[in-house]
Amino acid sequence: AAEPAPPRPRMKNTLRFFVPPEALRSDEVRLADQGLAHQLGRVLRLGPGDRVLLLDGLGAACTVELLALGRDEVRGRVVERAAAAGEPPVELSVYLPLIRPERFEWALQKCVELGAARLVPVAFARSLPSDRADPRRLERWRRIVREAAEQSARGVLPQVGEPIPFAAACEAAARAELAIMLWEREAPHLSALLRERPGAPATCALLSGPEGGITDEELTAARARGIMPASLGPRILRAETAPVAAAALLIAALEP
Repeated sequence: AAEPAPPRPRMKNTLRFFVPPEALRSDEVRLADQGLAHQLGRVLRLGPGDRVLLLDGLGAACTVELLALGRDEVRGRVVERAAAAGEPPVELSVYLPLIRPERFEWALQKCVELGAARLVPVAFARSLPSDRADPRRLERWRRIVREAAEQSARGVLPQVGEPIPFAAACEAAARAELAIMLWEREAPHLSALLRERPGAPATCALLSGPEGGITDEELTAARARGIMPASLGPRILRAETAPVAAAALLIAALEP
């Protein structure tokens, strides 16, 4: 009988954490961060001699050997510096509709995992009054984004903007080299638009509408700004599903 195949080696999962850029400017790291100290010492059971990867959120990564963990402080030393990996070649801004909180947060998390660089909540004409954001919710969104970026091995920390009205979203999105708004009615398929476009854009903006859909007036306003309508096919996707599907398609098409 044939000998059983040897077990496959398990890849060690590097522990990654985003920290303020100024914390990594010198080789001696001192972080007054009670949450991180608790995570490293109490949750992960790390101690002096263990190593973690600290990222400045701007594209740099440092392997840091832990020296001491206090109740609200982390001390360590940088043993290696390198450019952080994990970023797609296109800077993708996703303009997400304000929808029910749990659905918005799911879309936010998945767009970060896929590679979005910037997430902007947008109030469309058909957004519900109950879907407004407040400072506490914005802080929660930023925590979700940071944790999703750490989990998915991102090198740059995506930004979450303050909620803005549709007109301001169109104005900002129009500055991208490629600006697209998802439209459930007759429009070219997103994959066809990408195939027909010569060259790969360095920046891309994606607008996706709320549960009630985008109004004809919003479509006209977007087109006037040079934003192209695009379809994801004959099926109608939920408001939280459409931007994630489109972001996946865009990144897959533009990533080598």
